[in-house]
Amino acid sequence: MGRRDVRVPLGAALAAALLAASACSPGSAPQGNGQEARAEAAPATVPANVAAPAVPAPVAVPPRPAVAAAGKGVRRCGWLSNPTPANWWLTDSEDQWILGTQGADQAPGMDEMPDMSTAGWVETNGHYGYGCACMTITADSEGRVTRISDAAPKPLKQCRADRKLPKPE
Repeated sequence: MGRRDVRVPLGAALAAALLAASACSPGSAPQGNGQEARAEAAPATVPANVAAPAVPAPVAVPPRPAVAAAGKGVRRCGWLSNPTPANWWLTDSEDQWILGTQGADQAPGMDEMPDMSTAGWVETNGHYGYGCACMTITADSEGRVTRISDAAPKPLKQCRADRKLPKPE
């Protein structure tokens, strides 16, 4: 007798492979005298007209918006957040810009920033919270601000009216 070409549906071939693999795993050792009958599975072939499962393409991360043009900063307006000591970021309609984090360096220019609560400030944690501001900044590719060259508080209503801005945190 010659060998026959046995065509097994892809799902059945996968199920058979999984069952065979689990039969060899340490937690599934047969109980008894070791003389159990074992069936040999015929090799599965996949029909030529069955396509392999599609692998999803990697998701492209959009580049950060421009943060410096010919060495000059870019003007960004949005929610300025200071939820806890030394943690500052600006969230505009395109991204979030990290001005400083507790235990790390603060962006140069932070010490020259005016009182950002003069046009309105929402306290969420003692005197910490958020307000609306416009800043001229430069930043690295990770969104960390490398220089604040200008900053000005803006009325809360300006940020609240901007539908492109996410809600403040």
